[in-house]
Amino acid sequence: MTRLVVDRAAFLALDDRAREDVPVPELGAGTVMPVWGMTARERTAFERQFANKQGQTIETRMSEFRERLVLACCKTDDGQPIFLAEDVAALGRKRADVVERLVNAAQRLSGFTKEDIQETVGN
Repeated sequence: MTRLVVDRAAFLALDDRAREDVPVPELGAGTVMPVWGMTARERTAFERQFANKQGQTIETRMSEFRERLVLACCKTDDGQPIFLAEDVAALGRKRADVVERLVNAAQRLSGFTKEDIQETVGN
């Protein structure tokens, strides 16, 4: 097997923003929600939402994991957030199957494993 070590410039030039159009047929035929994978910095900021200054998890935010993931990853084609921070509660009242479709894409595109999620929310 051939081994090729990537160089710094090639790695930093990599266009690595994964994005997927997730169908939302409940809003009409052909309707999609663009879901973006997180950058390393975005993921760090996302994970920090779930810990207080002592590193302990914050119960309220733990219960909003899915909603906060949708908020962080659903963006316009230009990369602008679709939802605002104040939309977390409203997202929690949406159909679970629709939200879960978005959550599954966000987890996959951001590289979240089941273990990562359990560690983030402190289970």
